[in-house]
Amino acid sequence: MSTQDTEVAEPDLQERLESSTGGRITISVLIVVLLGIAAIVVMPDSITKRAIVPAVGRAANVIGLDQGWALYAPTPRGLATYLEARVLDRDGTTTAVPIPITTGLSEYWDYRWQRYGDTLLNGPDNRPRWAPFARWIADQQRSAGRHPVVVTLVNISAQTQPPAAPIPRTPWVERQFFSIGVG
Repeated sequence: MSTQDTEVAEPDLQERLESSTGGRITISVLIVVLLGIAAIVVMPDSITKRAIVPAVGRAANVIGLDQGWALYAPTPRGLATYLEARVLDRDGTTTAVPIPITTGLSEYWDYRWQRYGDTLLNGPDNRPRWAPFARWIADQQRSAGRHPVVVTLVNISAQTQPPAAPIPRTPWVERQFFSIGVG
């Protein structure tokens, strides 16, 4: 039997953390912090929440705990919005590039695109994200063999109606809100 055959594999980081008292304490503290961040994010609007959110908001956003439930109660959002990029090519053609909206099982892994599009559309704090997203769209178009010169971001929205209304929403309205030269 060689020395290679008798070597014992080194435990990985997870095994080392779980087998030591300090590691278990670290994991427990991390779980408590994550639960605390989630509890703060879903708190009803209050002076306390407004005071605490700036301290945990960025962390909640990075780890995906920035879920707001105002969509459901007490006053559901009354506006349906979609983001679309319009790409003007060097030859004068325009291509519409919507945020992917899928159905079925793919909704579970593609929903991040809808969430990202919604984030870009809501609030002036997201303005710094517009140019990088537009440049990314241009890069995707270049990868497909196109020659983009201008990318324009468009908000397509409609006012939703209460459930008993004769029509589900008002007509769709398009509003260009950002444009950048990329050529």
